Amino acid sequence: MTDSDPPPSPADHLSALARAFYASRPPLAEESFSRLPGFYGTRVQPLRADALGRALAPLFARRHVQRAYLVNGMDERRTLARRRREDPSKADYVSSEDFVALVADVVCKMPAPPGSASNGVVGAARHSRRLAEHGTRSPWVREVARAVAAELPAMADLGVTLYRDGKPEAGRWSAERRAEYDRTREGRRPPAPEALAIAEAWCTDWRDRVGPGAYKTSAVYTSYVAEVPEDDQVTRPRFHPVAVSVLGEPVRRSAGRFYVVPEPAEIAEVAERVARLAWEDQRAILLRIVRREHLAAAAVEEARAA
Repeated sequence: MTDSDPPPSPADHLSALARAFYASRPPLAEESFSRLPGFYGTRVQPLRADALGRALAPLFARRHVQRAYLVNGMDERRTLARRRREDPSKADYVSSEDFVALVADVVCKMPAPPGSASNGVVGAARHSRRLAEHGTRSPWVREVARAVAAELPAMADLGVTLYRDGKPEAGRWSAERRAEYDRTREGRRPPAPEALAIAEAWCTDWRDRVGPGAYKTSAVYTSYVAEVPEDDQVTRPRFHPVAVSVLGEPVRRSAGRFYVVPEPAEIAEVAERVARLAWEDQRAILLRIVRREHLAAAAVEEARAA
């Protein structure tokens, strides 16, 4: 196809994507039972949702865009929109329910695998279409839709203005909002092990030098960002599990979430209690071994005497 040729129709594009996907020996999901009608008492094994979503993403990327952002500095959410044909710089908001329904409709229209495909892929494709017939009620379809959405182009990268109910979204992205988006996108990539080790060491040092009390989780992360060089930092979603491993699960109060640093005596008492329990467990195991060997020796002596 040359540059002057019209783009393939959605049906032809879907067929081409499906053929390439089947030819790649697609992975299958784990077998499970489904609560959806028509599946009671039978095992279901569809195509793996994340792999199928990535394979179908180019079909949706022709018209759809997304914006990723953080909620409470941790949970990633997306806003989805469909670009207008007459003006691709404008896109109309699409609800997540409508997008899931659209993905389900596309999966229902996927062609069957070729005759050379394995029985597992043929059966998984059949199960996938059956699950897609249930639309938004299917958790598997929702997983496919999330995987598709994650691969869509970003509104900010294309200079697209979002419209809701026919009205443009107030204001363009600020530099701060763009930076937040970039941090969100970067947060999906695994951080370097060195960065995680630095974060853990910082949490340990911070706990040892602050007094006992409750500290707001956002304030702790702000201190971490201020004290650690930018190249060695991890994003907040990556920092939180590290902080939990050192400081424990945060407690929720009316003012927000707080990490609690106990008294040093309490820390020592807990460490002593853990060590004592570990020794008691080892002692109990040793006593059981000695008792078992003693009974075995007694049985041998009894057999000899007989």
